[in-house]
Amino acid sequence: MIIPAVIAIAVAPVYLLTSDITWIVLGFVVQGAFGGGIYAQNPSCLAERVPTEVRATASAFCYHQGAIWGGFMAPVLVYFPSSYDVSLAIPMLAGTVGGMISFTVAVLCGPETRGKELVPDLVVS
Repeated sequence: MIIPAVIAIAVAPVYLLTSDITWIVLGFVVQGAFGGGIYAQNPSCLAERVPTEVRATASAFCYHQGAIWGGFMAPVLVYFPSSYDVSLAIPMLAGTVGGMISFTVAVLCGPETRGKELVPDLVVS
Protein backbone atom coordinates (compact mmCIF):
# COMPACT_ATOMS: atom_id res chain seq x y z
CA MET A 1 0.00 0.00 0.00
CA ILE A 2 2.86 2.36 0.66
CA ILE A 3 4.56 1.90 -2.71
CA PRO A 4 1.68 3.43 -4.76
CA ALA A 5 1.51 6.41 -2.39
CA VAL A 6 5.26 7.02 -2.60
CA ILE A 7 5.16 6.81 -6.40
CA ALA A 8 2.25 9.25 -6.46
CA ILE A 9 4.21 11.68 -4.26
CA ALA A 10 7.20 11.52 -6.59
CA VAL A 11 5.12 11.97 -9.75
CA ALA A 12 3.03 14.94 -8.55
CA PRO A 13 5.68 17.65 -9.15
CA VAL A 14 6.47 16.19 -12.58
CA TYR A 15 3.11 17.07 -14.08
CA LEU A 16 2.04 19.94 -11.84
CA LEU A 17 5.13 22.10 -12.27
CA THR A 18 5.62 21.84 -16.04
CA SER A 19 3.99 23.34 -19.10
CA ASP A 20 5.03 20.53 -21.47
CA ILE A 21 1.89 18.64 -22.48
CA THR A 22 3.75 15.33 -22.79
CA TRP A 23 4.89 15.43 -19.15
CA ILE A 24 1.46 16.58 -18.01
CA VAL A 25 -0.30 13.67 -19.74
CA LEU A 26 2.30 11.11 -18.68
CA GLY A 27 2.35 12.36 -15.09
CA PHE A 28 -1.44 12.46 -14.93
CA VAL A 29 -1.70 8.86 -16.16
CA VAL A 30 0.92 7.61 -13.70
CA GLN A 31 -0.64 9.64 -10.86
CA GLY A 32 -4.06 8.20 -11.67
CA ALA A 33 -2.75 4.65 -11.82
CA PHE A 34 -0.81 4.77 -8.57
CA GLY A 35 -2.45 7.57 -6.58
CA GLY A 36 -5.95 6.47 -7.52
CA GLY A 37 -5.05 2.82 -7.07
CA ILE A 38 -4.77 3.16 -3.31
CA TYR A 39 -8.54 3.56 -3.07
CA ALA A 40 -9.02 -0.03 -4.21
CA GLN A 41 -7.03 -1.15 -1.18
CA ASN A 42 -8.94 0.95 1.36
CA PRO A 43 -11.80 -1.50 2.12
CA SER A 44 -9.48 -4.38 2.99
CA CYS A 45 -7.16 -2.12 4.95
CA LEU A 46 -10.01 -0.60 6.96
CA ALA A 47 -11.53 -4.02 7.65
CA GLU A 48 -8.26 -5.14 9.25
CA ARG A 49 -7.87 -2.05 11.44
CA VAL A 50 -11.10 -2.04 13.42
CA PRO A 51 -12.78 -4.62 15.69
CA THR A 52 -15.45 -6.87 14.22
CA GLU A 53 -18.22 -5.41 16.38
CA VAL A 54 -17.90 -1.93 14.90
CA ARG A 55 -16.32 -2.78 11.55
CA ALA A 56 -19.06 -1.43 9.29
CA THR A 57 -19.58 1.81 11.21
CA ALA A 58 -15.90 2.54 11.78
CA SER A 59 -14.90 1.67 8.21
CA ALA A 60 -17.65 3.88 6.80
CA PHE A 61 -16.67 6.73 9.11
CA CYS A 62 -13.01 6.55 8.10
CA TYR A 63 -13.80 6.12 4.41
CA HIS A 64 -16.16 9.08 4.32
CA GLN A 65 -13.66 11.37 6.01
CA GLY A 66 -11.80 11.26 2.71
CA ALA A 67 -14.93 12.36 0.87
CA ILE A 68 -15.55 15.19 3.33
CA TRP A 69 -12.00 16.54 3.25
CA GLY A 70 -11.73 15.91 -0.48
CA GLY A 71 -14.84 18.01 -1.07
CA PHE A 72 -13.40 20.74 1.11
CA MET A 73 -10.27 20.90 -1.05
CA ALA A 74 -11.97 22.47 -4.10
CA PRO A 75 -12.75 25.81 -2.42
CA VAL A 76 -9.31 25.84 -0.79
CA LEU A 77 -7.59 25.20 -4.13
CA VAL A 78 -9.45 28.11 -5.70
CA TYR A 79 -8.90 30.44 -2.74
CA PHE A 80 -5.10 30.41 -2.80
CA PRO A 81 -4.58 31.31 -6.48
CA SER A 82 -7.25 34.01 -6.33
CA SER A 83 -6.01 35.55 -3.07
CA TYR A 84 -2.26 35.15 -3.52
CA ASP A 85 -0.18 35.47 -6.64
CA VAL A 86 0.42 31.76 -7.23
CA SER A 87 -0.60 29.35 -9.95
CA LEU A 88 -3.20 26.66 -9.37
CA ALA A 89 -0.45 24.02 -9.51
CA ILE A 90 1.10 25.01 -6.18
CA PRO A 91 -2.00 24.37 -4.00
CA MET A 92 -2.73 21.22 -6.02
CA LEU A 93 0.82 20.00 -5.37
CA ALA A 94 0.55 20.76 -1.66
CA GLY A 95 -2.81 18.98 -1.40
CA THR A 96 -1.67 15.94 -3.37
CA VAL A 97 1.61 15.49 -1.55
CA GLY A 98 0.02 16.24 1.84
CA GLY A 99 -2.70 13.66 1.27
CA MET A 100 -0.27 10.99 0.13
CA ILE A 101 2.06 11.66 3.06
CA SER A 102 -0.80 11.43 5.56
CA PHE A 103 -1.93 8.17 3.92
CA THR A 104 1.60 6.75 4.12
CA VAL A 105 2.00 7.75 7.78
CA ALA A 106 -1.41 6.27 8.64
CA VAL A 107 -0.50 2.95 7.03
CA LEU A 108 2.89 2.88 8.75
CA CYS A 109 1.33 3.61 12.15
CA GLY A 110 -1.33 0.92 11.81
CA PRO A 111 -0.93 -2.57 13.23
CA GLU A 112 0.56 -5.34 11.10
CA THR A 113 -2.10 -7.98 10.47
CA ARG A 114 -0.22 -10.26 8.10
CA GLY A 115 -0.55 -13.84 9.27
CA LYS A 116 -2.83 -12.96 12.19
CA GLU A 117 -6.27 -14.44 12.61
CA LEU A 118 -8.77 -11.62 12.98
CA VAL A 119 -11.25 -12.68 15.64
CA PRO A 120 -14.03 -10.72 17.30
CA ASP A 121 -13.20 -9.16 20.66
CA LEU A 122 -16.73 -9.62 21.92
CA VAL A 123 -17.81 -13.20 22.47
CA VAL A 124 -21.51 -13.82 23.10
CA SER A 125 -22.30 -17.11 24.78
